[in-house]
Amino acid sequence: MKKSLLVTTLLTLLSVSGLLAQDMKYGLGWYSASAPVGGRVWINPNIGFDLGLGYADKNALGSDKDRFHLNAGLPINVFKTNSVNFFIRPGIELQTNARTVGSEVKSKMIITADLGAEWWITENFTLSVGHGLQFEQINHPTDDSKWGITALRALGFNNLGFHFYFN
Repeated sequence: MKKSLLVTTLLTLLSVSGLLAQDMKYGLGWYSASAPVGGRVWINPNIGFDLGLGYADKNALGSDKDRFHLNAGLPINVFKTNSVNFFIRPGIELQTNARTVGSEVKSKMIITADLGAEWWITENFTLSVGHGLQFEQINHPTDDSKWGITALRALGFNNLGFHFYFN
């Protein structure tokens, strides 16, 4: 129920923002390797919104449950040139069935803080890359509210994203 409410809220916000902004750019592509099906909307020249979806099959995971990923981020341009935007991107990722606490399989929430760049190769096609910090819930046997820095999200080919913009 909570997930469908979140998706409905996000879609409503995107629809309303489309009525308010004339300079919006819509692109399909991906930013996060764990949620590779998605896109980016530039609400105005400096603020965007990313949404990505991912799926991991239970057989590939060696688990009895499939895993779904929902990644959302807010790229904010802090420096722009003619062909490259440098941005900060706070984000959040929700993963179902991603951690074990005691004997129970639970969802995981990851909060990210990235620095990134989007290179406009053509008017409609970009490559983007980012790195930063990742905070996530820790697998603690009795207290599942603990958080920790679990990774430095580094640059790599699996972190190279792209977007194709339609307007």
